[in-house]
Amino acid sequence: MNVLTHCWVSISDCKETKLRKEAKGRILFVDQSYCLIPMQKSDDKDYGLQALEEIMSVMDNSKVVVILAGYSEPMKRVITSNEGFCRRVTKFFTFDDFMTEDLAKILHLKMNNQTEGSLLYGFKLDPSCTVESVENLIKTVTSDKQRKKMNAGLVDRLLVNARENLDLRLSFDYI
Repeated sequence: MNVLTHCWVSISDCKETKLRKEAKGRILFVDQSYCLIPMQKSDDKDYGLQALEEIMSVMDNSKVVVILAGYSEPMKRVITSNEGFCRRVTKFFTFDDFMTEDLAKILHLKMNNQTEGSLLYGFKLDPSCTVESVENLIKTVTSDKQRKKMNAGLVDRLLVNARENLDLRLSFDYI
């Protein structure tokens, strides 16, 4: 059995030789790839367009599966930004936003599968924090617009807020 591995890249890592070396025979996953083509032009050197050209070169010269992930509307801007790139991208998959129950389950998964370096490592959910109670909390403290905009990133924000609130409970008064 041939097991595919993947490599994650940031836009600043998009040098053709580095991409080809890192991704050869693998999956190249570019998260938040809508950042390649900014909504507004900046005065700085545009590394996004350069990165896009490097990704296209890898698509042409390697046996690599390239996955570009991002929100639908901004991704349309990326795909149509370059005619050559538009020809190379042949499959599109759209995933529905997570429902509040899904977000609550993701929160539980994150809390139950922490790694040693994670922000809340060692913390446990109180038994009263059931999936249903977390779902109700998410419905109560967030708006539909927030949930749509942040999707699963909302869970990370909730966990960061929880940690910050725990830190505020500590007393740093010295006698």
